[in-house]
Amino acid sequence: MDIRDTIKRLENGELSRRELSQAMAAVGLVSTVMPLTAARAEEQAIYFTWSGYDVPEIWPSYVEKHGVEPDCPVFGDAEESFTKVRAGFVVDVMHPCSNNVPRWRHAGILQPIDTSLLSNWKDVVPALYNIQDAQHEGQQWFAPFEWGQTSITYRTDIVDWQGEEESWGLLWDERYAGRLSIIDAAEDAWWCAAIYAGVDTEDLTDEALATVLESLRQQRDLLRFRQSDMTTVEQALASGELVAAMTWNSSPLELTRQGIPVKFADVKEGALTWVCGTVLTSNAPHYDKAHDLINAMIAPEVGEHVIVEFGYGHSSAAAFDLVSDDDLTARGLSRNPSDILDKGVFLRAQAEEIETKINRDWGEMIAGF
Repeated sequence: MDIRDTIKRLENGELSRRELSQAMAAVGLVSTVMPLTAARAEEQAIYFTWSGYDVPEIWPSYVEKHGVEPDCPVFGDAEESFTKVRAGFVVDVMHPCSNNVPRWRHAGILQPIDTSLLSNWKDVVPALYNIQDAQHEGQQWFAPFEWGQTSITYRTDIVDWQGEEESWGLLWDERYAGRLSIIDAAEDAWWCAAIYAGVDTEDLTDEALATVLESLRQQRDLLRFRQSDMTTVEQALASGELVAAMTWNSSPLELTRQGIPVKFADVKEGALTWVCGTVLTSNAPHYDKAHDLINAMIAPEVGEHVIVEFGYGHSSAAAFDLVSDDDLTARGLSRNPSDILDKGVFLRAQAEEIETKINRDWGEMIAGF
């Protein structure tokens, strides 16, 4: 291996971080070449995202244009990313769901996205970019990327509904104590508990908040664990350690591919429906490259990958033309996002006071109070 050639390729943006790591490992030059890596990283768009979205299939046209992948620190949940960026962590693009956008905008950590810099914007489904929380005063503060549902993935060979309709109550069923799991994030688990408790999510009073907190406390001792990544919960469902878990659309798809008998529940109370995407930080150091990254993520070919491999809907209408009807049906998706978004309970922003109380209650529940 010619190390001089490797370094030159790195300087020219022709070598990916993965290729560089392999080259360094092969010749034991990690400490020698690392300063070059750091220098190169400063020139990349910085994409702060969930684990699992830090993969090259999400941004192929960005790499084609710049010859290098974006830098991708990951977070555990949206609240963590908000807290870190507000405290000074510098990134260009973040990946929240739409309900987070108003609060983040009010906190001053965002700036509008210039859609004139996005060649793929013309294909974005209007029902997604026009949703509540995405726009403000005629400006676009949120670029939708993926959309779907939070519901229950359960083992059909183990769970017995005893003739009843599928319900969120399965995650409170004492027959399966110690074999249940929920997502370790308030914006999923708290809201699903609210749906099950039957509170009015359009008018969250202190009484309603107390009802949800009590419901979460009742559920807490029935759980095997709370998962922060879907791989863990999928492995536990496959082995039979879990019989049911709160998941997104991707988990039943992955488990079905493995031949595990599971179903994504059509819960009678309504699934939690959501749209997630990208936002631009107010101090983004790589403004143009940040837009290149967002543009890459909403490309039709990326949408095809998200639909087929992740099991989520995508924001590009053109992406659906690349996917068969059978594949859409198998993933519980529709070519019309409104068919899904209007079916369940849509995750919407709340007043900052309410959001603060929700996160407070969630923290207390986890701490065991």
